[in-house]
Amino acid sequence: MRDPYSLEAEHAVLGAMLIKPELIDILSADLKTSDFFFADNRAVFDAIQALKAAGTPVDFLTVAEKIGTLGEDSSALAYCADLHRNTPSAANARAYANTVLERSTVRALMTAAQAIHEIAQGDSGTEDKITQAQAEINAIGSSSAGSETITAGEAVRKHIEELERREALGGAMDGLATGIPSLDAKIMGLKGGQLIIVAGRPKMGKTTLAMNIVDNVAVHSGKRVLVFSQEMSHGELMDKSLASLGNIPLRALKDGSALSTHPTQMLEASNLIHGAAIELYDRSGVTVSRIRAVSRRQKMNFGLDLIVVDHIGLVDVDDARANSVQRISEITRQLKLLAKELDVPVIALSQLNRQLEQRPNKRPVPSDLRDSGSIEQDADMIIFVYRDEVYEPNTKDRGVAEIIIGAARGIQPCTVRVAYQGGYSRFIDLQAIAGSPPPDLFDDSADYAPKPESPVAKVTSMAERYNKSYGGHRS
Repeated sequence: MRDPYSLEAEHAVLGAMLIKPELIDILSADLKTSDFFFADNRAVFDAIQALKAAGTPVDFLTVAEKIGTLGEDSSALAYCADLHRNTPSAANARAYANTVLERSTVRALMTAAQAIHEIAQGDSGTEDKITQAQAEINAIGSSSAGSETITAGEAVRKHIEELERREALGGAMDGLATGIPSLDAKIMGLKGGQLIIVAGRPKMGKTTLAMNIVDNVAVHSGKRVLVFSQEMSHGELMDKSLASLGNIPLRALKDGSALSTHPTQMLEASNLIHGAAIELYDRSGVTVSRIRAVSRRQKMNFGLDLIVVDHIGLVDVDDARANSVQRISEITRQLKLLAKELDVPVIALSQLNRQLEQRPNKRPVPSDLRDSGSIEQDADMIIFVYRDEVYEPNTKDRGVAEIIIGAARGIQPCTVRVAYQGGYSRFIDLQAIAGSPPPDLFDDSADYAPKPESPVAKVTSMAERYNKSYGGHRS
């Protein structure tokens, strides 16, 4: 097993600083005193930093004088002279600094492992233990992530590379597609690091829109999605996906008749879902720290491309004393940090204040968000779902939904009009149904599917057919 330290690398870094003082700032940007394992080397590093800060010339004589004596009264002058003499070149100083940092990280991992062992034996709950253990590991990541800043020159170089990548796309969408072309044309896809809020009053179709996006990203684009559902069970979510993907009336799924009336469509849709990388978490009482822990584990073990949280009003925080404003603020802040950390888009559903229903124009605006201050601050995009028929059943816009981009970084507020097919739990482009009369889109029990398949003499149990194909195992 390799030692969790390297005396040679520590000497090489310090020696490089002594023979070429202009490297001190560069090498020190990623190193701190505790990264040096040997006490004498820590003393030399501290002395170099102190002299540099004071504007005093740095060489082996001034450093030795600053230190005075080393451990066991050994001569600081002799020690520094050896460092200077035994480092013939500073050419590989950065590589040696990386070695020092790497070995320091290994030692930190060993310390964290001991701390996690003690946490595991403690009396706190399992979720608290997981959160504490994750914090131990995260502390290592944040302290060993390298330089915390980037030069403007490096920033512009990276940005030019990004611009070249965008140009190569030729105007194509740069992000995950929602599956609604007219919406994708406006937002150019869902991008890593974004927190997207999808909000609306009850019955508007927030969860339907979210699951349509999930199905498109996972089923049609082959990406991995993690869904935290606090409002609906996984069975209810599957009803929505089966209806949308299989063109099966939602009413037939709710009463179970779809198994006999649409067996082929059921099997085809279930096959699509089985082949998709969708993970569902529907345990009640989920905390935002739990969401972060599960998401990190999913990203590390399997990869992750999209996170959906339905909805933030039902997510808990660790501080039981927090009021509603503080709770929402903590949740949105943590979700935004999670999006940046994992470099994935996070879609979070949110309710709206009921006061908006008291005004003539009930189309929502950002200030209608419950406890909206932190949401507006943390969100990269706020999307509202509005259907006039919820309030006016006889409206001329029956069957039409408005997806309102109320606020977004780099995007002008706008409205995308789409068709809402509640009977199939889906939103689609209006152009997709051009020329055909809109169905009773508000009624989720409506039946607009093709004529049911003719009943067969004996319908094999769908569960039996599914288990025979997949053995009940996860992909």
